[in-house]
Amino acid sequence: MVSTTSVTRKLRMNPLLHPMFTLFFCLVSLSCGSGKGRAVASEKDTPSHWIVQSELYKPLTEPPCSYCIDQHQKGLIQSNDPVLAWIRGAHNGGAFPLRHFIASSRVVNDTYGLFFYDADGGYVSAFQKDYGFHFYGWRGGVMVAQGPDGTLWSALSGKAIQGPQLGQRLKRVPSLVTHWGHWILLHPESTAYDLFDGAKYPTATLPTEISQEAMKSMGKVDSRLEMAAPVLGVESAGGSMVFPLSNLPARTCFMAELDGTAIAVFFYGPTSSATAFLAQLDGRSLTFYADDISPLTAPFKDKETGTRWTLAGQGVDGPLRGRELEWLPSVQCRWYAWSSEYPDTQVFAPPAP
Repeated sequence: MVSTTSVTRKLRMNPLLHPMFTLFFCLVSLSCGSGKGRAVASEKDTPSHWIVQSELYKPLTEPPCSYCIDQHQKGLIQSNDPVLAWIRGAHNGGAFPLRHFIASSRVVNDTYGLFFYDADGGYVSAFQKDYGFHFYGWRGGVMVAQGPDGTLWSALSGKAIQGPQLGQRLKRVPSLVTHWGHWILLHPESTAYDLFDGAKYPTATLPTEISQEAMKSMGKVDSRLEMAAPVLGVESAGGSMVFPLSNLPARTCFMAELDGTAIAVFFYGPTSSATAFLAQLDGRSLTFYADDISPLTAPFKDKETGTRWTLAGQGVDGPLRGRELEWLPSVQCRWYAWSSEYPDTQVFAPPAP
């Protein structure tokens, strides 16, 4: 079992925290199953604690916009700064560096999307635009956000877990987490938030360890993977699947099947980025693979046409140049967070060589 001492750090406690907000219950069940080439047994565990610190972070709303290339020229963003990028829409999407905009607010309410940053769960989630959301606390080690009507939402799944909209879901927007230097190569003309002179927004160091609060709110962690293992979780109408991302080659492509649908997962090691796409275009099935001799901006190819594809699923060279693959609802996070919200998830296992 992973030691909690090595993965915790101290955060300041909110003096408004009251015992009434902490719930103690634990429902444990075991479920086993099987799937072709994959482990699907799960250890269901209802999150046992809530921890509320709703005044800990102040959300950011509608920061003024600019363009990536214009912000890049200011020299305020480092090449290896992690960024959240939305990869479809006007101006070829957009991106913002985490430490400048969301690390100190944890929630951004904006025209381009509703963004949640869970430093403990290791993810940034992106949903369709909405307003009035703010950080609320943790449940099962996963960040909880509160909406303007009091509804509480899982920041990872986007599901309403308490309040007037109980059971409703926020809709994800196509997104990925990468580095500023890589994104600027792909889409220098895309949207960015304006940093002005660099003093308008407080910057924050990105945490590297799981907070005591998140640890205290956890239930039992599914033992199929290491607690903090990086994964890409992919959703479908009938289920979900995670792709472990540890110890992969710098350029990796997985072909898999989820609920009878062929999907492709792209992983780019230099930025530790993963994305998932439908493995077909205009009804035509495509077989993707990582290509070592392709440029770093387009490290993937399909066998059927030889088109080169970017991490964002855009064809840049070949017969399908200019086309875009259909992004699949997914988020890159730590295993404990995904398994807490999706206890029945499948775990992808690549076929034996």
